Amino acid sequence: MKKIYRPLIKGTNWALAGLMSLLGFSRCDTFGGEVMYGVPWASQAIQGKVTDKATKEPIQGIEVRLVYPPHLSFPPSESVTDLNGDFKLPDVVFVDSIPLIATDIDGEKNGLYRADTIYVDYGNAKHIGGGNGWFQGELVATADFQLEAVAPDE
Repeated sequence: MKKIYRPLIKGTNWALAGLMSLLGFSRCDTFGGEVMYGVPWASQAIQGKVTDKATKEPIQGIEVRLVYPPHLSFPPSESVTDLNGDFKLPDVVFVDSIPLIATDIDGEKNGLYRADTIYVDYGNAKHIGGGNGWFQGELVATADFQLEAVAPDE
């Protein structure tokens, strides 16, 4: 049986141990007595308001959808505006150049409105809240629509 060169093995072990400690394999942090592995994270959301372009009044019953391209394989996220024209899409994934689409789904109930598409600026997302440990709260991007009314005969 061939003899193995001991200094080579010792040096290799030290190099691997050093590499693993740099990459974080040998360390975890504690917050509040709880051992935490991984990286800090925050949930992400998009919120906004839909108003009539001419009157600036809020519009109820408008569907707001965020539809990801098929290659990203995220489910679409959608919401319907409330009485004040407000909507919120919770638990979204921030990806550049993904359209946010507003569509009138209630027919003539609140008037007819032309659909509109905007792109959300995630660079201006606000950090809300925070938590204990690794959960850092919520990042909320704002997207407001001003929809144009359409005559019923158009």
